[in-house]
Amino acid sequence: MEKKKSIWKSKEKINNLNGIVRVMDVKITNIYSNVGQPEKNLKGDHGNSFLIEFGSEKILFDLGWKGDILLHNLNELKINADEISKIIFSHGHMDHTKALPAFLKLRDPGKKITIIGHPRIMEKKKAKMFGLRLIKIGFPKLSKIMKSMINFQFSKEPIKINEFLTFTGEISERPDKDGTHKRMLHNNNGVWESDPLLDDASLVLETRDGLVIIGGCMHTGILNTCRFVHNLFNGKKIIAIIGGTHMVGFNEEEVEYVAKELEEKYGTPKLHLNHCTGEKAIKQLNGIFGSEIVLPCLVGTFFTYECQN
Repeated sequence: MEKKKSIWKSKEKINNLNGIVRVMDVKITNIYSNVGQPEKNLKGDHGNSFLIEFGSEKILFDLGWKGDILLHNLNELKINADEISKIIFSHGHMDHTKALPAFLKLRDPGKKITIIGHPRIMEKKKAKMFGLRLIKIGFPKLSKIMKSMINFQFSKEPIKINEFLTFTGEISERPDKDGTHKRMLHNNNGVWESDPLLDDASLVLETRDGLVIIGGCMHTGILNTCRFVHNLFNGKKIIAIIGGTHMVGFNEEEVEYVAKELEEKYGTPKLHLNHCTGEKAIKQLNGIFGSEIVLPCLVGTFFTYECQN
């Protein structure tokens, strides 16, 4: 069950059999996405970024595109860049990574930060525009000083970030429609080819009530991601999906199929979708499930989940 609270709390309980049991409310806040909240002075822009707070441990999942917008929203939300211990990237596209240099400039240069992602997040990527022009859409260039501020941790395999949060690693089995496109390219050993986006990954939060999937873009496909997570966690219930799901190119029949599968196989998790999910897909899902299941995920939106080890 989701709880929308403004205050993070941590508790410890004594369990006679297992010793210390940690119970905490983990807070997830969207700090960068396509739709802002002008009335709260929070700016929107194409991209995605989430702050995940485990008490004093603060993790950023993606950073968005434009550094000035990221820094503005960080300031408005009173988030101290030096308090961030890790950045996890969902994939290498610039609308999730390009704000990294601006973020690093905001930090104490002597304070190292861990960056976690798939080994391919830094590979060269381009996109075809209007069928002709190629534009760079990959990971930003970093100065030597910036590189010295980072501990990189790359993995294709799932990584346990902490006792409640898991990085999925590579999701290569995709029997259902994914969010790749032949106009998206990557440099494979000097040859520009259609990008399968093997670097795309999600996060999974283990709560007392079930699993919460957090996606940056989910180019892997929402159903393929659910299938992977369901298997990785031995069939544990998925209670919510947050973030981008790249259904922007799905037609009505494909969105309807996604809804059917989410209901029949995964018990209709709550859907806090944004960014590349696309307004049309979100509206259609809202029409199918209603506003109690399909909920907003704007800049400044936050969710709190109770977790227990």
